[in-house]
Amino acid sequence: MKKYAVVLINHLQIQLTYKFNVIMGLFNQLLGVLVALLTWSAIFSSSSQGIIGHFTRSQMFVYLIIVNFSAVVFGMSRVSNLGNLVHTGKLTTHLLRPYSFLGQEIASFLGDKLLYLLLYLVAIISTLAMGYEWYYTLALIVLLISNLMMFSLLINFIANLGFWLIQTWPLRPILNAAYSLLGGLLFPLNLLPSPLYHILVNNPFSLIGFQYTLALQHRLLLAEIWRNTSLALLWSVVFYIGYRWSFKRGLKRYEGMGA
Repeated sequence: MKKYAVVLINHLQIQLTYKFNVIMGLFNQLLGVLVALLTWSAIFSSSSQGIIGHFTRSQMFVYLIIVNFSAVVFGMSRVSNLGNLVHTGKLTTHLLRPYSFLGQEIASFLGDKLLYLLLYLVAIISTLAMGYEWYYTLALIVLLISNLMMFSLLINFIANLGFWLIQTWPLRPILNAAYSLLGGLLFPLNLLPSPLYHILVNNPFSLIGFQYTLALQHRLLLAEIWRNTSLALLWSVVFYIGYRWSFKRGLKRYEGMGA
């Protein structure tokens, strides 16, 4: 575990060194939040209804702020890392080192996002001051940990496409678009037609976006939070199996030299 802790700390130090990149990342996300707030403000103003999708105007604004901040925590920046290592031949160096490549990637992801995660945890713990019961807050933290595990395995599973794709950078905008639509960043998923909503509500992006935001707004029952935790763990098993299979197949194609 010590070697993975070193990797995590190194990536955290990189974030602290290049503070401007961190600030610009938050600023870009803030612009997206402002656009979403202005859009929904116009929708509420033009609607004769004070409640849309069980959200009042203020509740919708809080939802949009929280769910878009989750996009900073659950970012796609490392999805093209394996492809770059494969096509430059640098993956060989990692394979020769005495650690799991998957473990190194997860530690790197956590190190890159640790500052944002600390802010997230502060927000969760502050719910105690809002009257939340301690066991509800504990359930939120457990669900966050489960979501982090699921998401890191999902990203690494998708990143294995780097063994077959010449260019992996297009994966990021595709995944960002999928996250925006399936995670409820643009609008709460319960605004979708009921049949489509019930199909999409349990997808991985929904669990880290739409569902987790509802939990932070105290709009989910404790039993529903534990159900989402179970789903996140189930998805984690699926993605881990998919990762192991695709990584093993990919290594058979890997030639160990740069493109």
